[in-house]
Amino acid sequence: MSLDSRSSSGSLSSCTTVSCLLLGRRVGIRETPAYFLAVALVPVALWLIPAFSPALARGAYHAHRKLFGKDGVYVRLPASEPIRLRDTLLMSVAPFAIDVLVMAEILFLQGTADLRQLVVGFVAFPILLLAGLLTSLLPGAWLLDGLELRLVNPARGEVVRPAEWFERTLGPVGAVAILAGFVTLLHTSGFSYELALYDLGLWAVRLFPAVFGAVCVYRLAIEPQVLPGLDAWCAKAGIETRKALPSVLGEWVAPKG
Repeated sequence: MSLDSRSSSGSLSSCTTVSCLLLGRRVGIRETPAYFLAVALVPVALWLIPAFSPALARGAYHAHRKLFGKDGVYVRLPASEPIRLRDTLLMSVAPFAIDVLVMAEILFLQGTADLRQLVVGFVAFPILLLAGLLTSLLPGAWLLDGLELRLVNPARGEVVRPAEWFERTLGPVGAVAILAGFVTLLHTSGFSYELALYDLGLWAVRLFPAVFGAVCVYRLAIEPQVLPGLDAWCAKAGIETRKALPSVLGEWVAPKG
């Protein structure tokens, strides 16, 4: 009798353990997106503010003009490039790398021993909020590319895309951010390469879909609404639309009088 009771209690405890594990997995799967969607919802919420994205584009333009455009003239090309999946994926890499670095560094400063402890909402949400705020600043460069803006420098005889400078900057910044994030994860995991790679892959699975979704929303829904307003701003700023760039160079180098 006692043997039966022991076996029944053992089977009951094992069933309870299995059910707890399944429940824990089920709750983890359901609760995790609520935390990690913050990295996508924060930039989308800011981009939906009518004055936010145009202000980023104007700020990026003035920064480029102050640094590189003093001796040139800015013009626009009439043709616009179609939205491609490849370009959207590449645009998502830099913000994803920045988000990973921000969270890894903040967790390191907080002294968290294991990155998988981020399931706690009050720890995860502020970190993801900060990462989302950094991600929301990137459309300033993307909008310059959407406007097909060109800097014509007659003294050098060259035509430059202003968005190219931001792209060349974000590329190395993203690579350094991934490397620095991995080094931080390596230190946090007790210098275990396997655990650091596992944590990096865990962040890639959790974060990249959210970042990619935010960039897709921006390209498909937000950018088409912002660009018409920037067309009017370009006209007020004296940025003309030219079909032939060599004619612009000819006007600047032609002798006056």
